[in-house]
Amino acid sequence: MEMYSKHDLERLMDKSISYLHSRKGKYSGYQECSVVYRNKSASYFNNIMRSGRRGGNGIMATYIKDNNGDPQCPINNNLDGLFFSCNTDFDTGMPPEHSPFGEKRLCIDAYEMLFADDHKMYFSDFYCFDHGKKTHYVTIVVTSLGTYADEFCQQHLGKNLNPTNNPFIFCCQVSNTVHVSCGVWVEILFTDDVDIRYLMQQELAYFEDCESTGYSKPNGLPKNAYCHHCNLEDSDYSDTESCSDSDDSDNYYSWR
Repeated sequence: MEMYSKHDLERLMDKSISYLHSRKGKYSGYQECSVVYRNKSASYFNNIMRSGRRGGNGIMATYIKDNNGDPQCPINNNLDGLFFSCNTDFDTGMPPEHSPFGEKRLCIDAYEMLFADDHKMYFSDFYCFDHGKKTHYVTIVVTSLGTYADEFCQQHLGKNLNPTNNPFIFCCQVSNTVHVSCGVWVEILFTDDVDIRYLMQQELAYFEDCESTGYSKPNGLPKNAYCHHCNLEDSDYSDTESCSDSDDSDNYYSWR
């Protein structure tokens, strides 16, 4: 299946922003996000933290992105990365008590992880699953300047997001706080290896246990192909006049 072009992704991002504008009540705002977090099995993290030749020596290495989400997403089977979540519980402001990905959770300071270094952010996917639920997901790729991942994103994903002014996840430069949309579930694909030991020594990361409701599915899950919110219609492919690289480009960020 042919992957989306830059124009297709611009139209898909337009759809995600329209969806955010349609959200009501508590789903229409933003929450402060103090940590990004990654859930896996205890054995996954134990192997990473183990020293010696058979262990990871504290380095969580990236691996190839699977087919989860839109089958035409350009990053599928093309980019290495590590997925992190950042949405929080409405009542506690902390990560949810339950996880569908495993009982062990790594939490990392959100600002230090995403915004402190010379990182770039790209929109790459908008999708939902056919679960009878209304949850929609947006995938944001975070790269380091000058890496293969960043060059790939420039070539295939297009314009990078403004880190202080975009509809999904942004930082406040005054307070160094991170804020995430309540209207979609924002998933971060971080394209660098992560040195967990170093982050823990700097008191920027910690582990916690949570109740697991399952584990990741091999090769991911396909998106719901029938949702009108997150699928491109024929008109979206052919309507080239509405997609401009000049005057209209800032409309992607007119969400506040």
